[in-house]
Amino acid sequence: MAINRFLTLDIGASTLKLAEFISTGSGNMTLVNFTHARLALNPSPDENQNPNIVATLKRLISEKGFKARRAVISVSGQTVLTRFMKLPSTEESKLRQMVRYEAAQNVPFPIEEVVWDFHVLGSRTETDLEVVMVAMKSEIIEGLNQCVEEAGLDVEVVDVSQLAIYNALLFNYEPEQGCTLLLDIGARTTNLIFVEPKKLFTRSIPIAGNSITQSIAQEFEISFDEAEDLKVKQGFVGLGGAYEEPEPESAARLSKIIRNIMTRLHADIARSINFYKAQQGGTAPKRLLLSGGTAIIPYADHFFKEKMEIDIEYFNPFKNIPIQVPHKELEKVVHSMGEMVGLALRVVTECPLEVNLVPNSIIKHRQFQKKIPWFAGAMGCVLCIVLSWWLYYWRITNMHSDHLAEITQEVDGLTAIKKNLKKARDLKEAAAAQSEQIQQVVELRYFWLKFLDELNSRMTAAIWITEFRPRDNGASIGIFTSSALVAAPVVTGAKKPAGKPLGGGAVAKAAPKTLITEFEVHCLCLTNPDPLNPTDPQPLIRKFLEDMKKSPYFSEIKEGNLSDPSGWTFTFSFTAKLKNPIPY
Repeated sequence: MAINRFLTLDIGASTLKLAEFISTGSGNMTLVNFTHARLALNPSPDENQNPNIVATLKRLISEKGFKARRAVISVSGQTVLTRFMKLPSTEESKLRQMVRYEAAQNVPFPIEEVVWDFHVLGSRTETDLEVVMVAMKSEIIEGLNQCVEEAGLDVEVVDVSQLAIYNALLFNYEPEQGCTLLLDIGARTTNLIFVEPKKLFTRSIPIAGNSITQSIAQEFEISFDEAEDLKVKQGFVGLGGAYEEPEPESAARLSKIIRNIMTRLHADIARSINFYKAQQGGTAPKRLLLSGGTAIIPYADHFFKEKMEIDIEYFNPFKNIPIQVPHKELEKVVHSMGEMVGLALRVVTECPLEVNLVPNSIIKHRQFQKKIPWFAGAMGCVLCIVLSWWLYYWRITNMHSDHLAEITQEVDGLTAIKKNLKKARDLKEAAAAQSEQIQQVVELRYFWLKFLDELNSRMTAAIWITEFRPRDNGASIGIFTSSALVAAPVVTGAKKPAGKPLGGGAVAKAAPKTLITEFEVHCLCLTNPDPLNPTDPQPLIRKFLEDMKKSPYFSEIKEGNLSDPSGWTFTFSFTAKLKNPIPY
């Protein structure tokens, strides 16, 4: 009979456990190899543990000689969102849609960034289902999967640690009437798993082994690593009451610190039990199973028995599983191997609770592997088609080689004609460019005659233009006076060129690229010659400016300064913006 080897891998907050099982395919399995290692004593939540995970995995696989490469892994419950929901009984496709909707409402991330799965626990009534939903950020699982693959392993299933322990519990312990509470005390969190017939509820409490170590470090004013070593070697839970305190004094202080943390933990456990009874319809626990690395602190079982007054025992996940490893080595960590057994059961048998947070990368890889034979067949067909077309074109090429030579001669003749045509087209384009330049010069030559004629047609007998200042976006570049009718450009930093009369059709040259965009016009208005009977000049000025706005040369007219109109004459100014700027 073929032997099936596989690995189970539990990646916790601060420890990594690896076990190898063999299965004969009949639903039985045997533990043949295991090891564990600490990742970090007090890792920061933001610290990237992935490089450390890869290095530790490679070292453990090499040192312990693990042969299997198929792996089933579990992730810590503190990184997983677990929700217990009541949903109406319906077909599986609609149930999945409802769970997805609930996941989108409860997960604090976009649902596209999350890997999620669910399992139906059972039903209380004919119309309601109890469902457990688990969700985790895709990037976390993708990172763990990458670590496992870099270590040379292939991930098949990704489970959650609490749910794996639940499967191991039901496999090794006979179901009892009433509630069993499994207390898994780890490094960062303590997981509570309430188990009743066809009922499950889990909860995490952020009080665990690291809380004890941090309190010891603060009390004794030592480092975290030293406090952890002190806790492991000398720590125990103080008995309290009338018991005699241990010697020396440091041991008594240590036991009190641990008891204080355990008391806080028990208070949260009591609140969780009340929540389970009130909100989940559960019953009070009749039995407590201790699990996890922190649960082996001496007198921990006595403490919980004293506080909870129920049966206490340590969880043994290997009650119904044969082992082929040294018993003494396994006894040191057997209390924390529940996840390993639960993961192994996912391979050899159908479990009461099955979820799989397999990353999208693995799903795509598996789908690709299944499509490889089809890709191979398709490539064969493509090669046959390509070969057929090659043979066809080879025959066509031979048949038309002579015809191609004749066409080549014709092409050579046409190429010469094309060169001549190109030369003629270049000459035509050059002549057109020169013609356009000449046309622009001619238009510029007669522009001022047309412009001044248009301006003169809108003048009145009572208004004279005294100054005509061309400007480039507000900057003055010259002055046209009514007496001289010449352009006197004022350009900063440039040589002042000689002006020419406007009547001659030429304008004064200015610096290169200077444009006239507007004119500042100063006018003289002759009012009533009788100063004893003055008239209001405002209507006269407004009519004059309105006439100027109608000119096709101006786009905007702005009124300027107005002198005192009470005398014989007065002056005013306005700014006329050109529709089309002209070169100066």
